[in-house]
Formats: sequence, structure tokens, C-alpha cells
Amino acid sequence: MEESGKQIEEYTGKIIYTYDKNKELLRELWEEAFDDPEEFVDYYFDNVCNTNKILSAYADDKLIGMLHLNPYDVYVDGQIKKSYYVVGVSVALSMREQGNMKAMMKKALEDVAKEGVEFVFLMPALEDYYNNLGFKKVYNTKTLDFTIIEPEEFERDISDCYASLMLCTEHITDFALDSLEDVANIINEKLNEKHKVFCKRSGEYLTNAIKEHNCQMGDICVVREHMMSENEDEAEDRDIVGVFSYGIDDDTMYVERFEAFEENAMALMLSVLKLATELSCSRCIITVADGDVDGYEHILEGIELDVTDGKGIMVCILNNEEEKYLQIMRDNTFIDEIV
Repeated sequence: MEESGKQIEEYTGKIIYTYDKNKELLRELWEEAFDDPEEFVDYYFDNVCNTNKILSAYADDKLIGMLHLNPYDVYVDGQIKKSYYVVGVSVALSMREQGNMKAMMKKALEDVAKEGVEFVFLMPALEDYYNNLGFKKVYNTKTLDFTIIEPEEFERDISDCYASLMLCTEHITDFALDSLEDVANIINEKLNEKHKVFCKRSGEYLTNAIKEHNCQMGDICVVREHMMSENEDEAEDRDIVGVFSYGIDDDTMYVERFEAFEENAMALMLSVLKLATELSCSRCIITVADGDVDGYEHILEGIELDVTDGKGIMVCILNNEEEKYLQIMRDNTFIDEIV
């Protein structure tokens, strides 16, 4: 069998679903394959692995590979579809280029198809490899890298954005747990107005995302518009104008899940800049959808930006409506940083 110009062997071991009895071995394999902070690995194996499926590949009863199937509900053109995010695909260094990864992926796709799952998705490290396995690119991101400045130092006139309103940036950690489901429903409604494909939010989704970002000294933020009431000491809650999540490494704020609702892109960007300033960050790196980058560059006019390619999303369609699904996903998808 030829792959990447090299002759490889067919995998002849066994692949089974396992976790508890091999937790430490799976973690060792993860740490060998991926350069993630220890805090994140703790979070992943203590939380995410409680609900996902892990394929483990063996050779002579020794763990040599794994593939994680993390479940998500995904809105597709108004309908909720069960899907899996494929992550943690890795093979021990000594066992690579022997067909192990392809064998795990083949079994995973066969198994989820039997469940009635219509598509799975992943963020590829090597797009060409997954092209050969039937995956197609549907979504791409860009990263905006810039030095933090005070919002007041923008060269653009922002008075229209702030006319007769205030913005309040609230950490979701401060919300009561029973209100997270309400926040999730609002976010779903807002996303559904703009996108045809996105991962459904829920109280559990937000709780896990909070834990994930807490590992990175960050959180999820909801930006609300407030209007002054007749009592000037009080403010009436108004609409959510956007959400974003962030993590901090040294003096850099990394912003993900950056989504402005309706016409509030400027308001959301200013909220990010204000928070970054409050947290003494001197640099900001924001991940945005490829199709939105021109608008955000315009908002940040006057700031020196370094714009680079981010991560992409690839999907493998497992039913007979591949062209229909691919068209919908390529036209209007918002799948952000997820685990």
C-alpha cells in the first residue's frame, strides 16, 4: 500500500473501545503526541473522557494508538444532528507509518455510521492525509495578532457605536449554574439567525468550556448592552451583543469563540480590548472566521495587524447527501475552537 510515497504495512492488531483501565497509558500517549499544558491535559482526562469514546489500538497487547470521538449536537440548516468531533488521533512514535492510524479511522467511521451519525468533523494537522480518508474542507479561520492599545486610542470615530448605550462584559463563571442553560439558549437563538451550521450550546457545553478556559487563566464572557433606567444608579439588562472566550499566557490574551451578534462587531471588539487592558495584557491574538476577517481588519484600522491562517474544519459525510451537506457547510458554518 502506498501512502505519502512510502510503503507501509497493513495494521494487524486489535482496536477496542477503552478508557478506565488504560487511563494512565492513554494519557502518556497523549503527552507523547501533543504539546499541551499539564493543566489542560488534567482537565481533558478528568472531564471530557468521561463522556467520549476512545478507540485504542494494540499490537501484542501493547497500547500503540488512540482516537477520541467527542460527541456534539450540531445545528445543520435548522435541524439538530448528532455528530462527533474526532480528536487525539495519535500513534506511538515507534509504530508510525504502519497503517495504524488509517485502521483506527476506518473503524471509527464504520462504527459511527452504524449509529446513524451523518457526519463527523475534525481540525486537521495534515489536510492532505485526511483528504485521502474522505474528509473535505468546509471552514477556515484567521488569527489577528496585534499589540493592545486603549480603546480610546482608535483612529476611527467610535461615537456611533457607544451612542446612548453602555457595554457590560460579564464572566460566565459569575452566573448562577441554573442560569447557564438560559444563556446557552440565547446564544443558540443568536447563532441560528446568522449561521446554518454550528455546535449547539447547552448548560453542560458552557460548564465544560469554562473549565477548559480556567486551565488557561481565562473564561467565557458575555457582552451585554445596558440602557440607563429612570433611576440613574440602576441599569436595565438589554440584549446580548456577543460572546467570546479567552485564555492568557504570559502577557498575551488568546481570544476564541469570538462572535458578534447582529451589527455589534465593533462593540465586541472594544469589550475585548478593554478586558485585555484591565488584565494587563500587552498583546492579543483573536481567532475569527475567515469570511469575517475583512470586517475586523476594518474595525482595527490604525492598529498594526499580523493576519495569518488559523485552523480549518474538515468533515466526512457518512450518508448519501454529501453534496447537499457540503454546500450548506461551506456557505454558512460557525464551528469555533472546541475540544
